[in-house]
Amino acid sequence: MFSVHWFSVTIFRDFETVKSLWSNFFALSLGVLVNKGHGARGYKQIADALLGAKIYYEYKTAKEGKQHCHIEIPGTACEALIPSIFQDLVNHLIQNNIRFNIKRVDFAFDGVLFSPIDFFDGLMSDNFVSLIKRDPSTNNESIRVEQSPFKLRENGELGTMTVYAGSKSSERMVRVYNKRGDTRLEFQMRDERAHAVCLDVFSHAWREWESTVKAHVRQFIDFENTDWWTVFIASSYKGDLKISSARKISIERLEAWLERQVVVALSVHEDIYGKEGIEKLVSEARRLRNRSRYQSILQLAKNSNS
Repeated sequence: MFSVHWFSVTIFRDFETVKSLWSNFFALSLGVLVNKGHGARGYKQIADALLGAKIYYEYKTAKEGKQHCHIEIPGTACEALIPSIFQDLVNHLIQNNIRFNIKRVDFAFDGVLFSPIDFFDGLMSDNFVSLIKRDPSTNNESIRVEQSPFKLRENGELGTMTVYAGSKSSERMVRVYNKRGDTRLEFQMRDERAHAVCLDVFSHAWREWESTVKAHVRQFIDFENTDWWTVFIASSYKGDLKISSARKISIERLEAWLERQVVVALSVHEDIYGKEGIEKLVSEARRLRNRSRYQSILQLAKNSNS
């Protein structure tokens, strides 16, 4: 069975606006929001709902008129929702030009036909295809194993095992575990990767979500000549989503701003003062600019041209 197991999104609007969104999309299943009287994670306030769902709001360092709120819906709360509600929310934000960043999403596959041991052996085999490191040492977080041989699973069987592929600090991580009894695979994504993958997944009908997510799993980790993996991925293609770095995006935005707002004024300036006038302006700007603000952009441009 496929499901959404975690969803969190930052919405760049004040609390009253986000509370209205909550009422429209989540209140029917997760109840009304109750203020906790304290904050966390840099926010002054938290409003709780059912099953651990919450909204963080009134960010401490936000400038006047620049408030944002963070909605967090953990696994148990996700189980109480119709999955398409996330798609509906995102579509609403896009259609109404409301800025948002999806910060984390987990997709889960229950009852997969392989065990955590099968998965670990696959990670250590020559059939494994990925850029993550494969040395399961204490100094490497890319592949980790947690075992509790005498802990009962939820179905009464003895012994649990969880295998992680991908570090906690990375934007992508897969975990395979059996603490519920049957084996579950969870694909966790954060930040830019979570945002981009959700936009892709939510552009499809619900019946296509599972195969679309599997395509993104395969882009992260894949196994060749492995029967249990072939059964899992079925006919899913291998994704090729590329995430632009923040520095590359900064260059693109800078170029767009120049073309949209600056070049006409510069052309008039050159007609009046000549090329020497432009050169003088640029020279003075280099002296005055805060170099640290543009250092990463300059470094990226240097690397691209080398």
